[in-house]
Amino acid sequence: MYYLIYVSYANGKPSDYDLKEIAQVSQRNNQRTGISGMLVYLGGKYLQVLEGEKEAVLNLYKTIAGDPRHQRQRILIEGDINKRNFENWAMGFKMLNHQDFKDLSGLTDLDGFFQSKRVSDESHVTLIFLRLFYQKNNRDFSLR
Repeated sequence: MYYLIYVSYANGKPSDYDLKEIAQVSQRNNQRTGISGMLVYLGGKYLQVLEGEKEAVLNLYKTIAGDPRHQRQRILIEGDINKRNFENWAMGFKMLNHQDFKDLSGLTDLDGFFQSKRVSDESHVTLIFLRLFYQKNNRDFSLR
């Protein structure tokens, strides 16, 4: 099993409808390819974790990196894992504002969070944040 977490910046300001559509399409596609994870949209930035078979994850990231809806994609952390962290989510999705982020993470420096240096273990602040979010919200989101 393999995982990859990246951040990117939105091109323009996506509407709530656009974001919901991205999440719905991602859920369908990920179920078909055996990928799990979650996508967070936070103040013009995307934070996403993908997990599954390595080839499937890397192929999906390559597709995402070419998507014109965002720019400045950067992998924060990637590597092998023994089991999925987001096993029940083909693609969990959440829009957060700055206060939501602070309440969930206890962090106030959003830009610093997105500039975190790449590391090779599971102690990365981004992975910890996403795991905490998953543990508090472990259910499939209805996007209807």
